[in-house]
Amino acid sequence: MVDGDKIILPHSQDILKIENHLTKLYISENQYVATVTNEILVDKHLDNLEFISIRHALNHFDHDLIQQIVYYQQLHDYYINHTYCGRCGEPTTRREINKFVYCNKCNTENYPHISPCIIVRIHKDDKILMARGVNFPPKSWGLIAGFIEIGESLEEGVVREVKEEINIEIDNLHYWGSQPWPYPNNSLMIGFTATYRAGGVTPDKMEIAEAGFYSAKDIPGRPTTTYSIASKMIQEFYQSQF
Repeated sequence: MVDGDKIILPHSQDILKIENHLTKLYISENQYVATVTNEILVDKHLDNLEFISIRHALNHFDHDLIQQIVYYQQLHDYYINHTYCGRCGEPTTRREINKFVYCNKCNTENYPHISPCIIVRIHKDDKILMARGVNFPPKSWGLIAGFIEIGESLEEGVVREVKEEINIEIDNLHYWGSQPWPYPNNSLMIGFTATYRAGGVTPDKMEIAEAGFYSAKDIPGRPTTTYSIASKMIQEFYQSQF
């Protein structure tokens, strides 16, 4: 529900008109979590309700509520991607305990998959490496990030991604923190810091459009949401310089 600049979640009575178009994910005394089966049909009955993107929502709710939004978004995508058993093709059954799906025919249990994705803040003197992805809006900048490949460690993934995307070498890797993330739908962002060692910054142009080292005074842009781990890592650097 949109009230001026304020965005709030609807109550159960606000969605009675569209209940037939919802697929329920979770219901308790205090929560009603569902997904929309047909957004076009639902849009005709919304009245004072409005659809917003998950990315938009991340800028408007508190930390605890955002965590729930991300959790159920990832759970929904997991259920959609495992409607049928990957081994025998039979429909799966959802189990409340541990949130896994089960095949009654071949007894296969399939648990939610997490895709580890590294993100790194690279330091060079009083600057950090910032990059703009090829699909980012003009003023949206972030840090180097990428998915871990089969058979490599987190640290090896950081070194490889940095080399592939901007063609520099780094060292002094240190763990910074982590964050579940719904883009794509099942990511776990794992943050590192590192220091520049050698090479000239050369964006690959396939994933990175622009990149360079910037001081806190000339940061070229920010991520689209302040909730993201990229935004928090950049903000920490910014605050450390003043």
